[in-house]
Amino acid sequence: MTVWEEFVAVLAEENALLEELIALGKLKQERINSAPEVARIAEDEQQVLERLEAADRRRAELFDVLAGGRGLEAWLLTLEEGPRTEAEPLLVKLAENLGELQALNSLNQQLLSQALSYVQFSMNLLTGEEAAPTYSRPKGSAPGRSFFDRKV
Repeated sequence: MTVWEEFVAVLAEENALLEELIALGKLKQERINSAPEVARIAEDEQQVLERLEAADRRRAELFDVLAGGRGLEAWLLTLEEGPRTEAEPLLVKLAENLGELQALNSLNQQLLSQALSYVQFSMNLLTGEEAAPTYSRPKGSAPGRSFFDRKV
């Protein structure tokens, strides 16, 4: 396999791994209220991330060999028509997949944060724990327990 063929194969592999991470992220959204499922999905994501990291290292090594110290855009301009038409769609797809994954991860992080806040609120209701009041009523009587949580 030539360096070019290996470079193209690694780009395709990175895209496939990113698409797998996107699918896992969407699955995590569906199962956001099941802690064991979210933990299992996170383990699967970790395994895919390790493979992606290895593929990305290999892609960077191959790019260094092919580009000879030039940046991506400058290097693309030096390619002949055939190789350029083969590489550009893969690189564009790679950028699109990265953007989609970042957006999905940001949303999942917000959803997990909200779920955690809800669990904390529920635990406070069940256990009766609450923060100390910021003021007290005259003659030392503390205000009654409030069921309102401003986080939710």
